[in-house]
Amino acid sequence: MLSLFVKACERGASALAGLLGAAGGAAFISGCVGEQSALDPHGRQADALVVLFWAFTAVLGLVWLVTMAGLLLALTRRREGRGEPAEARPAVKRPMLIAFAAMLTSTIIILSGLAVLSFGGQRTIFGGEAGAALTISVIGHQWWWQVRYEGDGGFETANEIRIPVGTPVDINLATADVIHSFWIPSLAGKLDLIPGKMNELRIEASKPGIYRGQCAEFCGQQHAHMAIFVVALEPHEFERWRADQARPATSMAQLATQHAVGSKGAARPATLLESSQ
Repeated sequence: MLSLFVKACERGASALAGLLGAAGGAAFISGCVGEQSALDPHGRQADALVVLFWAFTAVLGLVWLVTMAGLLLALTRRREGRGEPAEARPAVKRPMLIAFAAMLTSTIIILSGLAVLSFGGQRTIFGGEAGAALTISVIGHQWWWQVRYEGDGGFETANEIRIPVGTPVDINLATADVIHSFWIPSLAGKLDLIPGKMNELRIEASKPGIYRGQCAEFCGQQHAHMAIFVVALEPHEFERWRADQARPATSMAQLATQHAVGSKGAARPATLLESSQ
């Protein structure tokens, strides 16, 4: 049901872009998709957030339309008995009581429904499921991201996270200085990195791609440049990359030997050519 709702929302956005294209609306809609857009989901957690966004937008938009219609009706409706003197304790008429009861009931129903929908989305995003197969620690610095792959053969990178497609990944978030906020819009919601506190976030990519993220909390002069990229790879490609990263670094002596061998190999064709002449 969740995926069908998301696909319906995407079709609706495409149709709206076609209708508004002549008036420049397509440019507005195109800003809602791309490598850093919460309305272009590519993960289970991001799908839940999109459902919340469109549901809240639809319900609150309908409430606004009903409110504006009631206001317009009140402004244009002709009132009877304008010549009657004002009463100190006017009697409450039955239509007024019915209207008040209807508004109170509808308000309770709408707020209760949105609360249930919101709690359901939070369970999907922060649900206490079994631990993921991959755990990554991300430490925010002014103004870059330190990425540490935990477990046997762990290693570190910077400003880039690589994950396998279709696999839940637990990310432990911490900060080395001030408050930061980790946000990959196409994969999950944002979560703060607070000094002295560890937060946890789970992400999962549904298809290969590069997803851009950003620090969403102002953290200093270079805050705007504190970006991070999540690269989702097929599982076999990720395992090959992970094995290469975990391999011990090549020493300078080995590099010098490889360079010398490569230089000799490059000179050999010229030597054979000269001997043949």
